[in-house]
Amino acid sequence: MSRTKKSRKPGRARSISEPNKNIIEEKEPRTRKTSGNKAGTRQQVAFVKTSQPDDVKDKDPRIGSKKPIDLGVASTPVKQTKPKTKAVQQPIAAIKDVEVDNTEIEALEKELFAIEDNEELQILAARAEAGEELTEQEAQTLSASFDRYEELLAALGIETEDDDEEYEDEDSEDKLWDKLDETDFSEFKE
Repeated sequence: MSRTKKSRKPGRARSISEPNKNIIEEKEPRTRKTSGNKAGTRQQVAFVKTSQPDDVKDKDPRIGSKKPIDLGVASTPVKQTKPKTKAVQQPIAAIKDVEVDNTEIEALEKELFAIEDNEELQILAARAEAGEELTEQEAQTLSASFDRYEELLAALGIETEDDDEEYEDEDSEDKLWDKLDETDFSEFKE
C-alpha cells in the first residue's frame, strides 16, 4: 500500500467519504402578534381625522387642556390669575402734529442718493484710500462732494459712524465690564 504525502493545496486530496448533506426546507417566517400601533401613528391619526371644523384641525394634538389638574391633596385651592393689563398713560403735554414739507426732504434724499451712487466719486474715493495720488481737480471734486454729503446727512439728521468712535468703543468696553462687576444685583432677588 502506497502512502500519499499530506498537502495543503486544495483539490489534490480526495475526501474519503462525502458527508451526507441534509436538504433544509425553507420555512415561511412566523407571523408575530402585533401589539400597539406602528411608529408615528400618533401624528398621522391627528391629521387623518375628518369632519371637524377648520379651527380644530389647526390645533396641535400634543397640546392639551389648560385646566389645572389636582396632583394630590391640595392644602389651598388653585386660584386662577388673570393677566394684568397695563394702564394707558395719558400724555402729560398735548401732542401737536408738525407739518413737514416733504418736498424738501425728498429733494435732499435724492441728492444724497445721487452722491452715493456716483461711480466716479466711488472710484476716486477707492483710489484715495488705496494711497494713490489724485490730481488737483480730482481732489477738489472729491472733497467738495464729501462736504456736501456731510451737509446732507446733517440736514436729514442721519448719523454716521466715525473712526474716532471705534477707538472710544474699545476703551469703553473695559469700562462696561467694570460697571457690570460693580453692579449690586441684590435688589433683583425675590
